[in-house]
Amino acid sequence: MKTTMNNLALLNRATNMVLNGYNLNQSLQKSAMIEALQFQLVNGTAHFLYRKKDGSIREAFGTLLEKVVDRNINGFGMPRKYYNCQAYFDIELQTWRSFKYENLIAILD
Repeated sequence: MKTTMNNLALLNRATNMVLNGYNLNQSLQKSAMIEALQFQLVNGTAHFLYRKKDGSIREAFGTLLEKVVDRNINGFGMPRKYYNCQAYFDIELQTWRSFKYENLIAILD
């Protein structure tokens, strides 16, 4: 069970965002928000908003709980984090989804 923020991952993510044209302050805030989201996803469910590729906003309920992930494994062996994406299991649609880190808008309660 994940219990702390990974500061190295946070700094790496912020650095990548700065290299892609975002300012440092926005990058650090967004990276911290991603770490908080990952904490919620691994330890239960999370309710959050993100911008989709087509520009629309998606409200999602997701999880990365071990018992759910183990029952729904699929893929090609390459983690989404290498593509600067956050994967999650959508509770409502019962399928895997992902979004780019910089498209996260908010974590809702």
